[in-house]
Amino acid sequence: MTKAPAEKPAKPALSSRAPNKAQLAAAEQWLMTIQDDVAGLITSGWAAAIVAPGDLAVDFYRHLFAAAPAVIELFAGDMTEQQGRLTHTLEETVALVHQPEHLLLLLRASGVRHHHYQVQQAYFGVMRNILIDTLATRGGAGFTAAHRAAWEGFFDNMATIMQHGMASAAKN
Repeated sequence: MTKAPAEKPAKPALSSRAPNKAQLAAAEQWLMTIQDDVAGLITSGWAAAIVAPGDLAVDFYRHLFAAAPAVIELFAGDMTEQQGRLTHTLEETVALVHQPEHLLLLLRASGVRHHHYQVQQAYFGVMRNILIDTLATRGGAGFTAAHRAAWEGFFDNMATIMQHGMASAAKN
């Protein structure tokens, strides 16, 4: 049985404002019912990027700090540990693409942590662009336009869940 073509991702809440209830529900629905072809593109895009020479996290943070110097203040000292956390978290997130209930739990908890790290809602947009561009550059020909579209939908919906977690933590 083949699934219908992948639907367009929910409109992301990548702004300086927390997502509303409709955006949150749409993001949760997208992640809970992710199409097999989209999940395959996410995992194969990750695989293409992670096996490239060098270090994905080093590349990501170099580009992030160049594009958004204001975020540097969120990181103190040696970046080695942070780079490892980023790679580990992305690996875990990709691994949970077929276990959406667990993925949602991870993303909600991550949102709460990011609130305590003083991450701003507005940072998600720049991070999205830098992350996906880094994946694409590292993946080379193995990271196609279809991979980019899958990752954009994946990131946008994950960010919505995390932003909701950040906003919930801010209320407490």
